[in-house]
Amino acid sequence: MDIFITILGVVLGGGILAFIQFMITRHDNKHDRLAGVKDSIETLKVDMNERFDTLDHKIDQVDAKGDERFAISSRVRILRFEDELQEGRKHSKDSWDQVCSDIDYYESYCKANPDFRNNQTVATVEHIQHGYRERLEKRDFTY
Repeated sequence: MDIFITILGVVLGGGILAFIQFMITRHDNKHDRLAGVKDSIETLKVDMNERFDTLDHKIDQVDAKGDERFAISSRVRILRFEDELQEGRKHSKDSWDQVCSDIDYYESYCKANPDFRNNQTVATVEHIQHGYRERLEKRDFTY
């Protein structure tokens, strides 16, 4: 009977030790997996931040290109309006107001972007603004 109790004690003690070893190993493995997941998340965050920075830069480039195209379109409308004035064409007050709006946008864009080519409309803008003031004074806009 003593041998049986001794064997039972050894088996139970070994079983308990095996169970404790199993739990420790399981905890370590779980900790290692969590550490791996945390590392993966950190790597992903860094990668995503780089991608967002690149995307922000590309959006800024597209936005700047759109602003430049609108400035060019404004310049074309300003020059076309001047051509029509030189041909003697009459314009409504709304058309004059629109070209003045184009002039405002174009000039503010040129001030904000000093590298943008801007020597094409200086005299044209002066002539249009002079003509607008004359029309206002004489009240002779065409409708």
